[in-house]
Order: sequence, then structure tokens, then C-alpha cells
Amino acid sequence: MSAKLAQHPLMIAAMLIAAATGAMGFAAIPTNEPTLAYELTTQITADDHVFASGIDQVVSKEIITPSDKLDDQLVCMAKVVLHEAGNQPRTGQLAVAQLIMNRVGKDRFADTVCAVANQPGQFFRTASYNPRRDTDRWATAVEVSRQAMAGGAEPVVPGAVYYHAAYQAPNAFFRTRQRLSTIGDHVFYR
Repeated sequence: MSAKLAQHPLMIAAMLIAAATGAMGFAAIPTNEPTLAYELTTQITADDHVFASGIDQVVSKEIITPSDKLDDQLVCMAKVVLHEAGNQPRTGQLAVAQLIMNRVGKDRFADTVCAVANQPGQFFRTASYNPRRDTDRWATAVEVSRQAMAGGAEPVVPGAVYYHAAYQAPNAFFRTRQRLSTIGDHVFYR
């Protein structure tokens, strides 16, 4: 700021007002305790792991780094979960992952997760989809996929092998299937 501009009466007045109101890093000393416009609360989701030790609680989430070596089948499943249900709650993501596991080795479907995911007309070509692997959404997709592949979770939609987006009207194929449930933005069928 030039010396002439800093000496201008309006500039001096603006600087005094800014200093009095706390702008520009200057603040008056408060005479009473500050109050918050909102209440701070701790929110722990089902995705978090809680470790309690005395009065301290530590919340952590499994962190997947790009350097972690993941099984190819797990990567295929995580890509499908992220692409198809990454915007869904964990239950919706788990439903899609379990649907893939319900397909593996069954009737019209392939024998591996990657083969099921890459079947023509089913999901998409997973080799062409390369999401960022340093995000929370990727870490969640990997966690959900591991859980579905290990069979460690209660079935979300037992026996589901087909689904479509809830905003779509079911076509002739889906009208011949048993509708099981709607979870998030997907309708699941047997």
C-alpha cells in the first residue's frame, strides 16, 4: 500500500473500523466467555473402528494406500462397488457386493468376481476404470468388498442376483423376476 493511500482519511477510518471489529487479525479482548452457535457432538458411524482407553476414544478407519498390494479379485469387486454404489450408504454398497458374490459360479454367471464383473451386459470393463485409490470412498469400497468376499456380514438382500436403479421403471426382464427390496437407489431381484 502506498504511503499516500495509507494517509488518506477514509483509509485511516477503514483501518480503525477493521481493527475495532476484529478484521485484519486485530481483535478486542472479550469480556465474557464465548458461546457457540451450535453444539459439538461426537458422531461415530458403523464404518469406524472405536478403541476406548480410559477417558480417551480413538476413531480410526482402515486406510488403503496406493502402495498396498490388493488381490485382483478384490480390486475388481471394489471398482464395481465404488462405481455402482459409491454414493450409497454402506448397506447399499454391501448389497451390491453380496449380489456379485451371489452370482459367482451360479447358472448363467462366471466363476470369479472379475469374470462376473466383466461379463457382457452386466457391469462394465473393470480394466478401463481406474478410480483414485487415495480416497475414503475407495477405502470404504475395499472394506465392503473384503467383507462380502469373506462372507462375514449378514446378507443385506439374501439371494439377490439382479438389480437396477430405483429411478428406472423395470423393463420386461425385471417384471419376470421376484422383487426383493429397495436399498438406497437400487431395486434388487432374485
